[in-house]
Amino acid sequence: MNATRLPLAAGLALLVSACSLTPAMTPPALPIPAHYAQAEALDPTGAKTVDATWWRRFGSAELDQLMADALATNHDLAAAVARIEQSRANARAARAALLPTVSASGSASASLRDGDSGDEASGASLSAAYELDLWGRNAATAASAQARLDASRYSRDAVALVLQGDVASNFFQILALKDRLALTEENRAAAAELLRLVQLRFDNGAANALELAQQKTALLNIEATLPALRLSLEQSHHALAVLLARAPGGFTVATASLAGIVAPAIAVDAPASLLLQRPDIRASESQLIAANADIGVARAALLPSLSLSASAGLDGLITSGSSSLLSLAASLTQPIFNSGRLQSQVKLAEAQRQELVENYAQTVLLALKDVEDNLVAVGSNERRATLLTQSTEQARLAYQLARTRYDAGADDLLTLLDAQRTRLNAEDSLVQAGLARQTAAIGLFKALGGGY
Repeated sequence: MNATRLPLAAGLALLVSACSLTPAMTPPALPIPAHYAQAEALDPTGAKTVDATWWRRFGSAELDQLMADALATNHDLAAAVARIEQSRANARAARAALLPTVSASGSASASLRDGDSGDEASGASLSAAYELDLWGRNAATAASAQARLDASRYSRDAVALVLQGDVASNFFQILALKDRLALTEENRAAAAELLRLVQLRFDNGAANALELAQQKTALLNIEATLPALRLSLEQSHHALAVLLARAPGGFTVATASLAGIVAPAIAVDAPASLLLQRPDIRASESQLIAANADIGVARAALLPSLSLSASAGLDGLITSGSSSLLSLAASLTQPIFNSGRLQSQVKLAEAQRQELVENYAQTVLLALKDVEDNLVAVGSNERRATLLTQSTEQARLAYQLARTRYDAGADDLLTLLDAQRTRLNAEDSLVQAGLARQTAAIGLFKALGGGY
């Protein structure tokens, strides 16, 4: 193309540069209710907002510190931040295609004739090139990269939310195991004392060998639960240490019991549509936006591309003067035959978008299920903990009465052993119900987006 036609080509390119082959972004229809179905089951006086420091509502200074340490040092979270930097670099590179590229070069040379100095030559050139975005391909590429950058940011928030939930869950698991160990040790001591009494009665002929064997069995069964509880406690410490990027060995939690942890009252009156702001849903949505832009990129590859270039140079001989050169050029490229590869890329991009549409819809449905499940769990575990508190009180009273009657000879050892087992089971169930209550609260905070 000669220089006289360049303005015409450039004008035509500018005229059509606003064209875009990226399809309109239409979000899928989602069955989002106005409000959560199970929200009415919660305490209406509870706090209705979930902020970014939701774990503070459990009232544990140690948990607050552990959470701060985890957010500062966790390797999975740091990796997610590194993925943001990767996406940011890709987005910056994609935006660079929307601007011209400029390069400069220079040269110098000297020649010798018959041992004398000859001519010295030097040259310099400046060149610029720019691909006109006729069909919006470069703009779509930039939009796709930006959407993936957004997705990486939301994914980082999702990783942080999971991390927060895991830290709190492991912390409460440790406290519950400490309580269960303490209760088991207390019951073991009571069973050992009872065994001493039965042995004394046996030695005096007031108890038979069956009663002695029964109490020994009861004591051994209690003692047999201790190794498993200690193992679970150590493993929970190890898991929490890894979340904090610490070596597992030697790490311990200072808080001694779950009893001092506040059970936060939660109420939910926000519309269910706010769930779409949850970071994993936003990440899925951003991936869908990127895939939609990829269709525009693939479609534009089927059409002609127009590139403009210009260069200016200065060449000269030191002894005989210099000369300058200016050149302008335009090139038009049109794919002709590629065995259907470019058409296949369009179909691939469209199929990938459809896959992400379905993934996005499924992510939203699972998020709704997550909220509803945890709403039910919070209410159910609250009622269960209340009933088990009453049951444990009665089991302790029954054991005291059975022990008194056994000491007085009014009941046999079998009745006392049954009361002993019932008390141990009730106390252990009460601790586990307290853990389930806190775990359900953690699950609901996470399901609602954790303040994000």
